[in-house]
Amino acid sequence: MPLRFGLGLRMHSAWMSNCAPWKGLVRALLICALLPYPSIVALCDDNTGQPGFRVAVFTPTTANNTYWPEVHSILRAAASDLDISLEIHEFNLSDRFEKVSVGVRRLTTEPLPDAAVFSVEFGEAVRLMDAAEQAGIPFFLNGPLFPEELNQLGELPGQAYQHWVGYFLEDEELKGYLLAQKLIAAARRARNAEDDGTIYVAGINGTRSWYGSILREAGLRRAIDDHPDVELLQMVYTRWTPEEGRRMASRILRRYPEVSVLWTASDQLAIGVAETISNGLAPDDLPVHTGGLDLSGAGIESVLQGDLVATVASSSLLWAQVIIDLYDHLQGVDRASHADSVLLAAPSVADRSTAESIRSRIREFEAIDFRQFSRFHEGADAPRLDEIMGDW
Repeated sequence: MPLRFGLGLRMHSAWMSNCAPWKGLVRALLICALLPYPSIVALCDDNTGQPGFRVAVFTPTTANNTYWPEVHSILRAAASDLDISLEIHEFNLSDRFEKVSVGVRRLTTEPLPDAAVFSVEFGEAVRLMDAAEQAGIPFFLNGPLFPEELNQLGELPGQAYQHWVGYFLEDEELKGYLLAQKLIAAARRARNAEDDGTIYVAGINGTRSWYGSILREAGLRRAIDDHPDVELLQMVYTRWTPEEGRRMASRILRRYPEVSVLWTASDQLAIGVAETISNGLAPDDLPVHTGGLDLSGAGIESVLQGDLVATVASSSLLWAQVIIDLYDHLQGVDRASHADSVLLAAPSVADRSTAESIRSRIREFEAIDFRQFSRFHEGADAPRLDEIMGDW
């Protein structure tokens, strides 16, 4: 069944909070008190006295992360327009067991959230989904998941899990491919006119416990297969931090001084790689080109400064659409079929020619009235945020 950018939601009765305003403060304090563990940070965004739904969002984090804070800002903007009390939980990637355990504890402790959104790595989804299902909490799952894991979970929302109402993901393979094509083209333009030799590439990827890392690498390898004069020398796996980007780039460039493309699987890694290149560790006579895969503000700024060739990803407005669709679901407004319950977002490419316009559009999100994309507020013909994202 083909994936398409759309979201099908089944009928579910709306659960409205009937707490008096003074109870909101007590509720917020209780929730924060449940989460004293060092492996999780609870950003309690509860708007006390606000009568709307409570939505809990569970996302990973790393030190000085450039991507997730921007996602959280857009989530807050959408939640504010829809009178949603947003509860953001950030998990440290260093302790996956504790991450899931604390998440399950939150989903099984009163007051329960009205809905949830999970961003997970391999093996983490089932316990969170089981807890939400048992508690009757409708939820969205952020992918991609490994095919065997997705199969165990029922393939599509609404099959094995009644309260699984949506699955959303980016086209990670295409992202890796588009970035590789940009980097290879930059390396080819930088070569001397008489140089018709091989373009050597190395890759710095994140953890393989997330299926997106494997898909991003597959995109790189597909791009290399398109070019007979391009060779991949090495792929390394590491943590998603600028420090790891610097460390791995230093090692690779010492080992392979002929490398002219350092493909990286995130903006944070790419920014670290760019710092290593600018510090003179790359050979003077061979420019080294790099780029990332987040479309983060920091990544776009690095493109404009000439440090990165490109950053490639879908807009974070994808997450706002998820909050809108969850809100509509809680209001009892559904889409037509299970086939529309999977939301696949195509990537945008921010290079020197497009980065400024993309950055300007991203910064406009605070001016968006997200209610205009809600079918509950605007009816069945309400536009979707993918129509905005498609303009980039």
